[in-house]
Amino acid sequence: MKLTIVGTGYVGLVSGVCFSELGHEVVCIDKMEDKVAQLRSGKSPIYEPGLEELLQKNIQAGRLTFDTDLSTSAPSSDVIMIAVGTPQAEDGSADMKYVHTVAKEIGQALPSTGQYVVVNKSTVPVGTADQVKEIIHNMNEDVDVAVCSVPEFLREGSAVKDTMNPDRIVIGTSIPWAKARLVQLHEKLATGDKIVITNEKSAEMIKYAANSFLATKISFINEMANISEHVGANIDDVVRGIGSDRRISPHFLNAGLGYGGSCFPKDVKALANMAETHNYEPQMLYAADRINERQRFKPLDQLLKKFNGSIEGKQIAILGLAFKPNTDDMRYAPSIDIIHELVKAGSIVRAHDPIAQNAAKPFLPNNVTLVETMEETYAHADAVILITEWAEYKSIDPTDLLAQMRGNFVIDGRNAFDADAYKNAGIDYYGIGRNS
Repeated sequence: MKLTIVGTGYVGLVSGVCFSELGHEVVCIDKMEDKVAQLRSGKSPIYEPGLEELLQKNIQAGRLTFDTDLSTSAPSSDVIMIAVGTPQAEDGSADMKYVHTVAKEIGQALPSTGQYVVVNKSTVPVGTADQVKEIIHNMNEDVDVAVCSVPEFLREGSAVKDTMNPDRIVIGTSIPWAKARLVQLHEKLATGDKIVITNEKSAEMIKYAANSFLATKISFINEMANISEHVGANIDDVVRGIGSDRRISPHFLNAGLGYGGSCFPKDVKALANMAETHNYEPQMLYAADRINERQRFKPLDQLLKKFNGSIEGKQIAILGLAFKPNTDDMRYAPSIDIIHELVKAGSIVRAHDPIAQNAAKPFLPNNVTLVETMEETYAHADAVILITEWAEYKSIDPTDLLAQMRGNFVIDGRNAFDADAYKNAGIDYYGIGRNS
């Protein structure tokens, strides 16, 4: 098939690269000329395992091209995908200006002949398919267009793998010929029960419900970890006990500093805002968001407790800046808030991330030192905070770590270290909800 994908962020670029890998002819559109030039040269603007290799392969094969104008490719495309950003507005709602702009451009580009499938790939409020169709018809009332919802469920850090091996494909359309075209588009990815066919509004709701459920599950286990600290339970044992229940499962039951990134924070707030506009107060979403906001400040609380209420002049080592491993995404990363609070309290902060250091610079205070190796980070440190559980941090030898530190306090913000090994090495170890 011929595809036009508008937007080259995580969703648009990964989708475009993967669809071209499946044999489709893909044109990816972005307004930023320098970004398009970078992509044409085979360089990915985002770090994602395996992405750049597939990008270069499919450019060379002639299946993947990039442009700044959709009007050339859209009229001859079997499917046009909208994959632009829907950032959080001040009131918590999804800012739809980019989606609406693309809808206008599609309406201007499409002729009145033919049948066109337009897909909302972006995470959008319920009812957006109807809005996009109305905008397109306002630009060209005679065009025969089906506006559908096919939400993505990829995880940053494993986006290529998730796209090529999906748990399910959700297709939201009430138009039979559009459904047939979209099923054909995805036939190499999913068939039978792995394809969920529904209407547009239900598909839009599925995306928000999935992300909000996972975010709530993370906040739930962090609440249990916080309670465990007070009552003397160990959250690792609690997770093993409840995670072995098939109704619950152990997935997303990792106590830590909460969720971040481009999806969970804004989607929880956007769904809550959407509910409020329909006169419903979503108390569970409010709670998930409040718990997550509070969770990221636990390292500061522990440092103040350790150093008798003041960390002024203390050298604090930060391991990890990205919101999760295998990405350089700094959006809503816990490291940002933690580091700003440490600097505000007078600490000397040294930080390291194997991938995200350049991406992190605009988000951090100027007096934070970004170092090249993890060993430089914790040399002479009074305390170490693990924020992102990169594999190389998990392999740190606690005896070597202690020998290089000035102090002996380690905060394991992701419960990624072997607690017993750290304690046996003489380290004053703190893990989230990990009572001995």
